[in-house]
Amino acid sequence: MKRHTAAVLLVFACLLVPCLTVRAAGGMYVDETQGKIKQIKGTHVRVVGEALTGDAHADVWVCVENAPVYDLVTGLRVPAPAIKRGMGARAAYLIGDGAGVYPAVVLWLNSCRDDAAVFTAVASENIQYGADFCVFLTADGKYRITLTADSYIYDPEYGAMGPGDILPGQEFFIWVDSITASCPALVFPDKAVLVRY
Repeated sequence: MKRHTAAVLLVFACLLVPCLTVRAAGGMYVDETQGKIKQIKGTHVRVVGEALTGDAHADVWVCVENAPVYDLVTGLRVPAPAIKRGMGARAAYLIGDGAGVYPAVVLWLNSCRDDAAVFTAVASENIQYGADFCVFLTADGKYRITLTADSYIYDPEYGAMGPGDILPGQEFFIWVDSITASCPALVFPDKAVLVRY
């Protein structure tokens, strides 16, 4: 299938994707904030931007002492010293009952730039598998995503994945290469990185 890059549609798609909902991580509920790193004090990191979940904060301090840190661009785990002021970041942290420093569950870093073509998608129960591809509707029903053997699919914990490894309920960061204006929108990403908490 011939791929077309449509910047206007990419931005439009990102605006339509709803924020992540509060989810259980090992039986604990987490909130998420996305923005930029404004301050770092030891293992405490201040992320300022937008709240992605109902009880999240637009300006939050998280403790990354016991949390994995991943590079959003590569999907690889990075050491805490890689965290720098000014980086784009997405923090998932345990819900608290007041202001203070929240224990981070995971911190994703965007070290190069804010990439408007990245959004999150959760695979629904209806996944169609082929010899070298899989097609699934996102859980919200808005997008039909096709991943092929040519797609870069990566699990930060276990490495490279194939289209046949995609399972219902898995959440991915999706890099949009091509999208249609249909309903559901057809998405043909070059890259999908499994979100791990």
